[in-house]
Amino acid sequence: MFKNEPLPNAFPRRIPLAATRTHKLSCLLLALMMVTGLTGFAQADDNATQGETLYQQAQSLEEAMSYTQAMALYNQALPLLEEEGKTELAQACGAAAENLAIIQMTYPLTFEELKSLIAQAYPEATDEQIDGWIADESVMKTEYDGAPHYFSFTVTNLKYHFLDLMYNDETYQKGYAALVEKIDTIAGTEPEHTWQPYQNPVKHSATHTISIPRDELPDTGTIRLWLPIPINTEAQTGVTVDAIEPEEWVKQPPSTDQDVGVVYMEIPLDELTDDLSITVKFSFTHYEQRFSVDVDNVGEYDQASALYQQYTSSDGNTEITPEIRAMARQIVGDETNPYLAARKIYDYIVNHVEYCLMPHSVLWPRTELTESAFVYQTQRGDCGSQSIYFSALCRAVGIPARSTGGWQLFGGVYSDHFWAEFYLPNYGWLPVDTSFAQLALFVKDLDEAARQTYIDYYFGNQDVLRCTVQKDTDEPLIPKLNGMGLLPLVIQEPVVEYTLPTGQIMDQVFTQHWTLTEDSSQE
Repeated sequence: MFKNEPLPNAFPRRIPLAATRTHKLSCLLLALMMVTGLTGFAQADDNATQGETLYQQAQSLEEAMSYTQAMALYNQALPLLEEEGKTELAQACGAAAENLAIIQMTYPLTFEELKSLIAQAYPEATDEQIDGWIADESVMKTEYDGAPHYFSFTVTNLKYHFLDLMYNDETYQKGYAALVEKIDTIAGTEPEHTWQPYQNPVKHSATHTISIPRDELPDTGTIRLWLPIPINTEAQTGVTVDAIEPEEWVKQPPSTDQDVGVVYMEIPLDELTDDLSITVKFSFTHYEQRFSVDVDNVGEYDQASALYQQYTSSDGNTEITPEIRAMARQIVGDETNPYLAARKIYDYIVNHVEYCLMPHSVLWPRTELTESAFVYQTQRGDCGSQSIYFSALCRAVGIPARSTGGWQLFGGVYSDHFWAEFYLPNYGWLPVDTSFAQLALFVKDLDEAARQTYIDYYFGNQDVLRCTVQKDTDEPLIPKLNGMGLLPLVIQEPVVEYTLPTGQIMDQVFTQHWTLTEDSSQE
């Protein structure tokens, strides 16, 4: 909606995301080094090869948090290790260099660089104000190369923490006010049939395009590529993959009827003589969701069912810690009706969990801190983190829930977005969108009744401008990644694995040359 700024509901593209207080994050990054390095080479070895020696030196620099120097040595060591036939160590070396690149890309800004960016964004701010904002505990940073480095989206996050900045931004105020008004108009329109939760279908067609100059790709090896596509769900039907070029790289049927939608390809770089060119066209129909729930007719859960067992368990990023379980009981209190209990959890997150963009790539599975535990500890998170936290809180009190999503389609633009769903007997999966509901909190001069109408709409209802790509962020890709991927928990843009060791973040090469465009939409 706003040029060069993500809506407060989306995973920003191309740059990995995550957060925590400085001490905890530093501990996590140290843990990450232990996971990705080979500890057997920490000490000098008189019998080591040249590649092994450089690798050992890089490890020592990494442990000292001299990341730039460590990366340079890892990149020097990698080709030598391959020449020396140290295949396992070469893989570890490439992974270590890539992880340091992810950390530096996530936290690239020095104090002076961040201060300069803030001054450009807010020219009326004094040095004292800017210094105060940077010193605030909400600002995410980590230490390396002997200095603090700050999260790439710090400037954007300031307006979510210091709401006066949001209220004084006329572009945001006009855009958000118009969006609230549009949704309130929809909310004020009675559904044609209260017994039918899926209505007002819109058909969409879209195209993935990837065009990469040949000299930006390695000469040999194989690229494994996953491209996200829609899946058939209760609220989304008629999914078709209409064209794939080139077809010969497709290694399995598109997974439109499974939990995660992908077109999976393997690109043999040895055979690639020209620039890389890929197109995937798809179509789908998405429905607005309007659930009218009779709280006295919710029914009972079949606690022995596979659905109940799966979606009330602690799994992956939807971790249910003892603290989260206690928080869920505190929020829900004595309420036993799952619909009303879920509403209490929804209201709690909307009103108490602060929206902020996050560097997800340094959370689980790269470290032990999960998305749900992060939000519990900091009471902050973006669309994905909030959805996962909502799901964990629901599961903690016996309500099946999951974080699901893919894209929003406002203005015909495919913007990354996630929301949550919880399951009710007799009704099925109800949508919940806490982060999008929070848009109403960002509009200064908004009638309280209009604000509440908007917030109410996103509990058990959903606008039609969506595209669902995966049912649950804890579901693996199809087929599974051999490693972790740049952003392990979502498939909203190309995911790439390269079969040979390299310190390069191959996902970035693809996303920089990738577009997803709306071809047509029809009600």
